Amino acid sequence: MKKKLEWLGHLFFYVMLRIGGQPLAYLFLYPVIFVYVMGSRKIHQNASPYFRKRFPEHGLLQLRLDVFKNVLSFGKVLVDRGWMGFNPDVELDGKFDDSEKLREIIRKKKGVVVLLAHVGNWQTSLVRLQALDVDVHALMELDVERVSKHFFELRGETPFHIIDVHGFMGGMIDATTALQKGGLVMMMADRLYKGRSEEVEFLGHKVRFPVAAYHLAATAGSPVVILLSAKTGPKSYTMALWDILYPGQTGKDRDEELRSCSHRFSAALERYVEQYPYQWYNFFDIWKQ
Repeated sequence: MKKKLEWLGHLFFYVMLRIGGQPLAYLFLYPVIFVYVMGSRKIHQNASPYFRKRFPEHGLLQLRLDVFKNVLSFGKVLVDRGWMGFNPDVELDGKFDDSEKLREIIRKKKGVVVLLAHVGNWQTSLVRLQALDVDVHALMELDVERVSKHFFELRGETPFHIIDVHGFMGGMIDATTALQKGGLVMMMADRLYKGRSEEVEFLGHKVRFPVAAYHLAATAGSPVVILLSAKTGPKSYTMALWDILYPGQTGKDRDEELRSCSHRFSAALERYVEQYPYQWYNFFDIWKQ
């Protein structure tokens, strides 16, 4: 029943996008999100742990407003995803000040691991990576039965090569090969599903982040860049390199290096949420892991 309701909800917004495009879908988004946030206890249970740490001074009413802003922001990202999926010629206006810095790293032909997080409009902004003279790979799970579709699934074309995380050795063999050929491999780093992790401090509390990306980069001799995007308007976004790491190339002990990389990712994400508090879409309590 829940999946059917979710499917109907997405279908409604897909119809709105067909009829009136992005503006009409945005218009309906406000009352839908308001009713959802007002009526769902679960969304507050899932989102509040983050906001209690990001805004410890906020009371109950302010926390509810925080959750509303967060879910509304995420809803707009989903609308943009559908809008771009149904309109292949549409592109958001992007600002990527560090693009030349990334090109310099790519030109060294050592490969590059790009660390992402569930922030901003990370999926639609990744279209910009097509402009780079490099083979782009994404280590990800592609669930064909998922109701919410990626924009490239709606378009019927994928702008990068997908490496299945459920494949042999978690896709790490294919990812290493891609890096050794000078390719770019994208990975999410703000959620721990399985595998090795490191405990770091994030927003003043202990949390565990995965370290597979640093192992991968060290094995291939590749640098790691933390690339985060933010939605800055209905049709605009910005991307930036928040840090550059060189695991396996610093001469440090491997365990010490993994801890250092994890701390630097945590610090970068913390700086991000200080600037864009409602654009981190983390709807569960990662501090309990």
